[in-house]
Amino acid sequence: MVTETSYTFISIRLDEREFHNVFDKYYVALCLFANQYTENEEVSADIVQDSFAKLWQIREDFFYLHQVKSFLYTAVRNKALNELEHSKVVFEYAQKVIEKRKDSFFHDAVVEEETCRMLTDAIDKLPDQMRAIMRLAMEGKKNGEIAEYLNVSVETVHTLKKIAYKKLRIYLKDYYYFLILFYL
Repeated sequence: MVTETSYTFISIRLDEREFHNVFDKYYVALCLFANQYTENEEVSADIVQDSFAKLWQIREDFFYLHQVKSFLYTAVRNKALNELEHSKVVFEYAQKVIEKRKDSFFHDAVVEEETCRMLTDAIDKLPDQMRAIMRLAMEGKKNGEIAEYLNVSVETVHTLKKIAYKKLRIYLKDYYYFLILFYL
């Protein structure tokens, strides 16, 4: 119930009906006020709703309408500023992650290229038929496909791959564990 006192302060008792009246009267204005900070209508509406929820929780602490208005505008401003600070932190974190990924991507690309070069150089040292089998295997072809492509038996492909792996281990002994870890 709203009544005027001699001090021109409007006293208020925030029961459910009066709370709805305050909500109806200030909701849109508070959303526009919050939006000046957030520039996001949905976030602004959430901030205003949170502020009204807080008002409802502490409604018995208010005796005058100007206190309610002051509380609402202050709460909305503070929540909007907190939201801006949170958004800034999230943005800065995302930027750091992006930068790390760029660095990581560059590093991974260099490692992959260098590893591929070392492996290709080692494969080039193999006898002709083993070299052909290993190149096809590196392209992802299965033993049956390799056998068909080279017009040899699957057992020949299997045996020559086995011998090639042994030779590659010798050629790449200094890099063997690095290569295994990279290609896993």
